[in-house]
Amino acid sequence: MMPIDPRFSPDPPVPPKSDLITHANDAWQIDLPRRWRVVPSDRDNTVTFQSAEDDAGLMINVDFYDIPPDKARSTAERLINARLATLEQQAPGQVDMFDSGVQAHRQSLGLEMYYAAHVARRDVVMYFVYILPQRVINMTLVSKKGRDEAMGLLRAVHSHFQPKPA
Repeated sequence: MMPIDPRFSPDPPVPPKSDLITHANDAWQIDLPRRWRVVPSDRDNTVTFQSAEDDAGLMINVDFYDIPPDKARSTAERLINARLATLEQQAPGQVDMFDSGVQAHRQSLGLEMYYAAHVARRDVVMYFVYILPQRVINMTLVSKKGRDEAMGLLRAVHSHFQPKPA
């Protein structure tokens, strides 16, 4: 008779607890580390998160519009220019846009456009706009960290964000 290994357990192994929590609604889903907490918002269709450890805040807003595909890029550009103008009003002459881009969304749902700006050498603001059939999703991340650290945080957050089809 073979001796029983003292490490043997008839119970299945318990998977390690994930550090990510899924937050979702009808328009989007995001997986964030547990250190991000939901902050109450009085704005319709808006969810705000905050991470004291990352010294950052994240706001996701959905507007329901039916934008024709041929107007997607001009709509995204208009929204980005309006956001940049607001930052410029808040910190005249102190908004340094250091990164921007436009591409088809990685899930082929629509258009994704973004910018990253350093404001008054204090905050790094990153803004994404997703122009999708029947909705526009705005995602803004504000970080008090330096550019490199803030961009690393943006990439980590953005990689776990998924707009949902209408």
